[in-house]
Amino acid sequence: MSTLLATLSEKILSNPSEATQLGIEHFNQSSKPFDDLLEYLTQLSDTDSNSKNINLIAYLLQAFSQWKNQFYKSSSLPQFDNTVVNDLLLKTLPLTLLKDFLQIFEISKEYLLSLIRTSFKSPSHSSTYKRALNMIVTLDYQLEFQPNEILLPLILTSKDHYIDIYLNKTRQYEVYLLKLLNHLHEQNGKQLSEILANEYQMKDVPFSKKSVSKLAVRYWNLLGNDEDENYPNLKILQQKRTLSFLLNTRYNGLSGEKTMSDECWNELVGEIVQDNADLSEYLIEMLADKDDIAAVKYWMVQLDRPYYSLPTWVQQYIHIKQNNEVKSTNPVETVSNKIDYYRIPLADEQIIFVDSIPTFERLMIRLSQTDNEEFCIGFDCEWKPVFNNTLTSRQRISIMQLAFSNEIYLLDLLHFFRTCDPETVQQQLANRLFNNDHITLLSYGFKTDAAMLIASFPSFEQALSSGKTLVDLSVVQAELLSMQRDIFPYVAVDNKSASKDKGLSELVRLCFGKPLNKSEQCSNWERRPLRRAQTLYAATDAYCLLDVYKFIANHFRSSDYLQSFRGKKPKNLASAVARQIDENFHETNLGNNNNTSSPQLSNDMIQTSHETIRPSQIKFVVDNMLYGLGRELRVAGCDTIILANEEPHTAAIRYARSENRIILSRGAPYNLLRSHTVEGRCWQPPLNVSAKEQCAAVLRHFNVQVLLEDIFSRCSTCNGGNYAIVNARDIRLLWCKMQNYPLEELEPELVNYQSEQIDIDRITLKNENVPLVLTGLTLKNYRSYEEFYICRQCGKVYWQGTHWRRRARFPQLQSNVEVKQIEKDDSDSDDGIVFYDAESNL
Repeated sequence: MSTLLATLSEKILSNPSEATQLGIEHFNQSSKPFDDLLEYLTQLSDTDSNSKNINLIAYLLQAFSQWKNQFYKSSSLPQFDNTVVNDLLLKTLPLTLLKDFLQIFEISKEYLLSLIRTSFKSPSHSSTYKRALNMIVTLDYQLEFQPNEILLPLILTSKDHYIDIYLNKTRQYEVYLLKLLNHLHEQNGKQLSEILANEYQMKDVPFSKKSVSKLAVRYWNLLGNDEDENYPNLKILQQKRTLSFLLNTRYNGLSGEKTMSDECWNELVGEIVQDNADLSEYLIEMLADKDDIAAVKYWMVQLDRPYYSLPTWVQQYIHIKQNNEVKSTNPVETVSNKIDYYRIPLADEQIIFVDSIPTFERLMIRLSQTDNEEFCIGFDCEWKPVFNNTLTSRQRISIMQLAFSNEIYLLDLLHFFRTCDPETVQQQLANRLFNNDHITLLSYGFKTDAAMLIASFPSFEQALSSGKTLVDLSVVQAELLSMQRDIFPYVAVDNKSASKDKGLSELVRLCFGKPLNKSEQCSNWERRPLRRAQTLYAATDAYCLLDVYKFIANHFRSSDYLQSFRGKKPKNLASAVARQIDENFHETNLGNNNNTSSPQLSNDMIQTSHETIRPSQIKFVVDNMLYGLGRELRVAGCDTIILANEEPHTAAIRYARSENRIILSRGAPYNLLRSHTVEGRCWQPPLNVSAKEQCAAVLRHFNVQVLLEDIFSRCSTCNGGNYAIVNARDIRLLWCKMQNYPLEELEPELVNYQSEQIDIDRITLKNENVPLVLTGLTLKNYRSYEEFYICRQCGKVYWQGTHWRRRARFPQLQSNVEVKQIEKDDSDSDDGIVFYDAESNL
């Protein structure tokens, strides 16, 4: 037997046809050819499934099939060992050869389906389940199974990767999935449990509505958001998620600073809600939840939603607010927090909107005037935001800004190119801007603009490929901040005084002490005409580049330094920064400790220890790009520092060395940080998975055992680990005062009550000075909890909502405690990351 396989293996390489003939002759001379074939297949399949063995199995099956067709004359197959056949089918036979095997042994579809159904009873993480799933994909049997056999269990447990295997990039199955998800979300998902129980016989199955909704939106965005009419329920789900994002952007901004203008916000919200009754009610409820009575009244009028048509708790909220307004006799004191923003020195008439041939020719004439001298032009682009970030999202460049010293052109790419010969005009513009030795085109983060420009207008690609006219000031900023940060008069001396501004706004602030007003950044840039605020924003973003360029050139008394960045990117910049941090850390240790030895590692903090450790025994520092992972690790009870947005990636090195922390990062920063840390002290979580899945992977990698008492033992906001437990009456009294609600109407029994633990006047814990932060409670839910938990470090108030129950089923929870799903709570707005935290919706 071994001799035959060895001979076949040699013949396959030298003479394939002779190898096939040799196999045919062997089976023709055998007294038990079927048993021989099974024995050969078992022997080959039990060894490593390398390409050589798979190739040999393919030739065996091919030879046997030919022998069977030519020489086997019996009308029925001989008896053979079904156990061996089943093992080959369900465990070891290469799936690419499955169809040939089924044909040879004449295995019926019904018999095979019964085998596969048995396999699907195994746990979904088992190799048996995965094999069965791949078998049905190989055989195109997906629709032979009812939804409750495969697809629904995968949906309810959020097994996206298995669903992707099931779909197999086949449109038929993609449509099947979308229709199923759309059906599950009839009436905004309120009948999900009933549909599962009555139509699919899936009663008392634990699941999270929020997780199912997230999965549904993901697949609708990925596969079907061009077909709104076919999946209306999924469209509404996405729109609700977008509304939640916009609400958090408006109301949960830091320091009270508006990140979006009222006009911009109203435009985007109005476009989403339109005439949909469900969305309009959802919006008004959320605004009441945010305690913005003015916005509630505004949208009631805009959406034609009378008082009596609103939910009862919203009616009660409006009634109390109106009564308070009538009773109040003292004027409300407003605190002015106006920010002094950077402004351009040009008048409105110096901003030219290019939407016709005459204005375009004026721009071309202006560009041609640069042919005999070096000229700087500020460059930027704007496009309408899309909030689903999927492959099928169709974003297009709307406005291109070109700023000269005395005028700014806003080129209407979206509409103007449709009114002329687009190829000719586009090529003419591209050559002028990106292929002109006399022009220096100033940009900031040009990579994003270039990608969008090419995606919108491919004719720009060739001109953009050289990039010889470009100076990307984001690259200049990175180098100067790392090497010569003292040239900026407004640079922060330490992280505590660091600005909250980012990107170009931060660069402008560093140079002139005034940030950019970014409140129109997420405007609807496809509307015409643009609002004046939009026009000024677009003009300012391009013109400020000229001022920044002049500022830096004046410092160096020449533009030579800046011109060195023309079409180039500095190499090994990050490594140079990391080396400098290494040197600084080494010098600090020498100065403080007089000890040249490297920091010692704790015995209970080692890489992938075989011994189980608890969350309190390990500490992390998380790159700011993994903010969600950092919050999840805090939820699991791990001491976790999350780098601030203004901190460079390399700051993680300092925390790791001084506080004995493990670094978690991804991509290029991970490669950099790993090269400057001790082996095993820097790890890269998986990509393209949720923060919860990343957290589970981290806990598995470092063998961390999370018990029920660890869940939420640290504050997800500040990383503090010390809570004060406060009774419900104290919090209800505090909340009524903060909301200016009359106790006589809402809490008559608390009129004469004296708080035991909270200083109501100072809004702090008694004998402590940290201001309390109480957000998220509404008339709808403020009476629902018996105890509250206050972080003594940051003052954040939490309570045990449905998220606590969900997190008790944490992926790495090693506990016998069983927490059942509370279906009625799942649809509430109680949606916090730790007990309840309204800001976690960001």
